Amino acid sequence: MVQLDKPAPDFVIVGGPKCGTTALFATLRQHPQLALSKIKEPRFFASDYPGRREMESEAEYDALFANAGHGQLRGEASAIYLTSEVAIPAILERRPDVKLIALVRNPIDMFVSWHNECLKSLDEDVKDPERAWWLQEMRAAGNLPRLCWEPGYLQYRKVCSLGTQIERLFDLVPASQRLVIVWDDLQTSPAAVMKDVVDFLGIEDIGITEFARENVYASHKSRFVARMVRSFYAYPRLKILRRRLKPALNACGIFPLLWAVKLSLRTSVKPRVSEDFHRTLTEEFDAEVRLLERLLDRDLSSWRKGLMPAYQSRAASISNS
Repeated sequence: MVQLDKPAPDFVIVGGPKCGTTALFATLRQHPQLALSKIKEPRFFASDYPGRREMESEAEYDALFANAGHGQLRGEASAIYLTSEVAIPAILERRPDVKLIALVRNPIDMFVSWHNECLKSLDEDVKDPERAWWLQEMRAAGNLPRLCWEPGYLQYRKVCSLGTQIERLFDLVPASQRLVIVWDDLQTSPAAVMKDVVDFLGIEDIGITEFARENVYASHKSRFVARMVRSFYAYPRLKILRRRLKPALNACGIFPLLWAVKLSLRTSVKPRVSEDFHRTLTEEFDAEVRLLERLLDRDLSSWRKGLMPAYQSRAASISNS
């Protein structure tokens, strides 16, 4: 039950990116005992990713939960929190008893999907994921795409180093206040995952057995529309207008920028990386996966064997939920 004498959030879905955070957020939004933030991804606590913070003041952040009803738990989801080195300590400083949900995925699949997400947001301008990977050092030195406003997003190695991130989470957060979900289980055992989530949060099991499908692989069909949407994030006056209107519109089920983004995209097939590059990535993330295996006490050897992933053979439709 929500503790009205304590500030929000009561729980946070902290990431990682492209590991199912949006699907989990959209699914939990259906639960009557939960009050999810009026916008997903406020990124308030990730001050080390300033280019992507939606909410920059406590007043703005608190307003996201203004409509929480009596007895509802207040929660949000910001996928970059797990990658951030300051977000989880900042959340704990505000709410020492907060509950945190993390999601993890095969880092190779995660990288390919995250690269696509950066392309969609126009932070990335190199369409080939292999070439983008080898540009990380140059970009860390400041040689960035012209429209990139968050350089940290293009440091793919860091974003996808889930073992290191989960180890940091375990060091900071007591076991009773953390839950780690493996992306594979979202696909194969959604009902069991949902049972783990409701038990962890201490809410009623209302029989949800499937997760919403969100954020499929896509490419631009209209960069003009994408750049128009981006202007609401880049220009100060439009930024202020968006921040004032977005929470109220979202609370009414109106998502104009999301609709515009979907209008600018077409679904596409997730690419296969070359066998040599896949082998490179397998070696790159081997230590991270082994660390995850130890921390989660789980066999993830399929992630370590250098198997080429069986990506979708056809495009899935973009969800309108």
